[in-house]
Amino acid sequence: MLNPRENMVVIDGQIKTANILHISTSSRMNGYDIVFNKTTRKTFSYGRNRAMWLTNPVIFDPQHCHIYHNGRLLWPLVYIAVFQQGYSKYWYVEYPNGAYANYLGKEISFVKSCLEDHQTKSVFEYLRSVAAINPLKSEDDNTPLLLRQYQGIDFIGDDRAAAPYLNPKEFQSQKFVARPLIFPFGCNASQQKAVQAAFENQISIIQGPPGTGKTQTILNIVANIILQGKTVMVVSNNNSAIENVVEKMERYNMGFITAMLGSRANKDAFIAAQETENLSLLILNNGTQ
Repeated sequence: MLNPRENMVVIDGQIKTANILHISTSSRMNGYDIVFNKTTRKTFSYGRNRAMWLTNPVIFDPQHCHIYHNGRLLWPLVYIAVFQQGYSKYWYVEYPNGAYANYLGKEISFVKSCLEDHQTKSVFEYLRSVAAINPLKSEDDNTPLLLRQYQGIDFIGDDRAAAPYLNPKEFQSQKFVARPLIFPFGCNASQQKAVQAAFENQISIIQGPPGTGKTQTILNIVANIILQGKTVMVVSNNNSAIENVVEKMERYNMGFITAMLGSRANKDAFIAAQETENLSLLILNNGTQ
C-alpha cells in the first residue's frame, strides 16, 4: 500500500490513494501503471490526462494551522500536508487516533496563526502580561477578567483583524468593497463616510467628541450588519455607552433584537424573558461579564 504521507494519486479528478497497492510510471502510455487493492493484482494503465501521481508535499505544523473542510474545522490534527499540481491542491490530514483523510483543494480553507511569527507572538505575550495586572475582576469567581480571556487564546488566524493590529509590518489590513449601505438612523456627510469606511476596512476607528453622532453612526453600522444576515457584538468598558445604544434601539422599536449580556445576572434575566419564537439577532455586551 502507498504511504499516504508521501504519495497522492488522483484519477479522473478524485483522490484514490487509499485504493492503490502499487503505482509506477508507464513509458508505453506516457502515464502510470496502477495496481488496486481490490483487484486480482491486475495492472491498469492510465494516461497523464486522467491520472496524477504527486509526491514531495508541503508539510504544516498543526499547532499553528487551522484547516476547514467545507467550513467545518478539522480538529485535532497531528499532521497536515498539501500536494500541488499547478494551481490544484490536494490535502492530507491525520488525527491522533491514526485515522487519516484526503480532501480536494476546493473543499478546504486553510488559515495559519499569526502567532507563529516571533515578533507578533512577543507583542501578544506583552498584552497578556498587561492583562494579568488589569484590576477588572470577574463577578463570578473574582479572577482577572482580561487575563482569563488571554489564557484561552493559543491561535489567531492571520486573516483576522488582530494580526495587523499585533504586527502591521508583517500582516496587512484587508480592504473590502462595501455593498450598498442603508442609513435608517440618518446621518451627515462625516457619519456617512465613517460608516462606509467601517465596511471597507478590516480595522476602522471612529473618533469624535460628545455630541458628534458616534452612537448614531454605531446604529447605522449595526443596521447594515443585520441587513447582511450577520450578528454583531457591541462592547464597551462602561455600561452607560452600551445602555445608550440599547435605549436608542428601543426608541426606534428595535429593542427586540438586542440582548444585554455580560454578567451572569444579565444573561439569566435575558434568557428568562425570552419567548420561544423570539430569536435575538444582536448581542450587546456591557463589558462586565
